Amino acid sequence: MRICSRCKQEKPEENFNFKNKLKGLRQYHCKDCSRLYIKSHYNKNREYYLQKAYRRNQKIRSLIKTYIWDYLNNHSCVDCGEKDPIVLEFDHIGVKIAAISEMHRNHTLEKVKREISKCQVRCANCHRRRTAKERGWNKRFLAPVA
Repeated sequence: MRICSRCKQEKPEENFNFKNKLKGLRQYHCKDCSRLYIKSHYNKNREYYLQKAYRRNQKIRSLIKTYIWDYLNNHSCVDCGEKDPIVLEFDHIGVKIAAISEMHRNHTLEKVKREISKCQVRCANCHRRRTAKERGWNKRFLAPVA
């Protein structure tokens, strides 16, 4: 049994977080008081933590966008050889988790790399032609209905 330095209640040792697990040292305040303190600290400094998360997310997004741009710069269309990264796209082969162009928002760089490994680089025209051929589209199917 141990007395919490904040609430002054006597509680079992297990109700105190470890300060140093290797040495078996525990905090002076119980888990409940610790939880209340952490919650109030976050609420007092909420704007700081939101800004910190925003900066971290922006950095990650920028890193992923740079990786994608560099990847497209170093690869050309597998069909026609087009090298302009502005018109190059990722053509998924097999199961697709998400569109590469949208993955920078909420995925890690590692997930983006794994998804890119399942893709071939194609220019927009070749990508449309291949998709139409795969899905059995033809001019009659795509013609506007009067």
